[in-house]
Amino acid sequence: MHKGHAIDRKALKHLLGRVFVYVLMLFIVVAIIKLVPRIWKDVSEGNPLYVALAIPFEILSIAGYVLLFWAVYGAAAKRKDQGADAARPLTLKESMQLTTSRLALGDTLPGGGASGFAVQFWALSRAGFSAAQISRTTTAFLVLSNTVMTVMIFVLGVLIGAGITQGHLHPAITWTSAGAALALIITLLLFAKKGAHFEPPPPDATPPHTGKHAKWRNMLWSVTVRLPPGANDAMHIIRRPYAIIGMLANPGFDFCAFYLGYAAVGDPLPLSIMLMAYFIGQVGSLIPLPGGIGGVQGLAIGVLIAGGAPGATATAGVLVWTGVALGTQIVWGFWQYWGLHKSMKTWQAEGDHPSATA
Repeated sequence: MHKGHAIDRKALKHLLGRVFVYVLMLFIVVAIIKLVPRIWKDVSEGNPLYVALAIPFEILSIAGYVLLFWAVYGAAAKRKDQGADAARPLTLKESMQLTTSRLALGDTLPGGGASGFAVQFWALSRAGFSAAQISRTTTAFLVLSNTVMTVMIFVLGVLIGAGITQGHLHPAITWTSAGAALALIITLLLFAKKGAHFEPPPPDATPPHTGKHAKWRNMLWSVTVRLPPGANDAMHIIRRPYAIIGMLANPGFDFCAFYLGYAAVGDPLPLSIMLMAYFIGQVGSLIPLPGGIGGVQGLAIGVLIAGGAPGATATAGVLVWTGVALGTQIVWGFWQYWGLHKSMKTWQAEGDHPSATA
């Protein structure tokens, strides 16, 4: 009887959580609908030249993402310490096909980024990577691809919070964000140090925790055993020129597109506020929504409004940038998706995956 009550309470908590999310989303939708006339006015009266200029910057941003991926998985990232069966590094062309396909699928499939990474896992396994190699290398890639975002949130939070730069944001945004970013940086550095001499459990290892809160405890355990070697690999990969260029180009050019998208509909805020809005918005990409839609935009718009932007202008500017970014990723990604299929057929036809010795 007691067990039945426990199940009912768990189901009730789950139901209430979903209801809360739906109600919150409803409020957001209603708020946006109320702003639609003003948003449309801002967009229709905006400067289309800035929108057109944002497109090449978005293309360069994707190119930076591809370059970083290639630095991790590709020819510039040969691993000498993963044994004789380590997969041969992917070529730059294969890296572009896989990366852009993942971005496009992540933008369109219901699971968002998770769906894109599932396709990436599938393609890498076809290319000869083992599950352990994919897990370790993907962890290194995620650390590197989010490094600039984390460092910038810390630096901007301190500069804006201390009043060193133009613009003003509430301390709850500046100092709280800076503190969280610093804590994450320190944690990753400690994990990287631990990973130098860390032997992770086998991929098929059974999670150790059972009983109450087992799901969250096992999730934490999974992070602690997978993050150290990946973080340590990231500290070595970051020394490669291609990795540095990709890490800086991806968010740097994407921010230029973000700035131009806002400038197309209104006068931009001080540069520090625009940067803070962009990078805090990127945290929303970690939410498993198609293209991060909702999470990225909601956070970016919130920071812009807190920095003094009118609600309609902030929403319009972010939506213009979102349209350019998603449009570019989807068109490029689905174009490359067919090339990825051809590459995978070639690997199969050869009967010798790219894991063969180069």
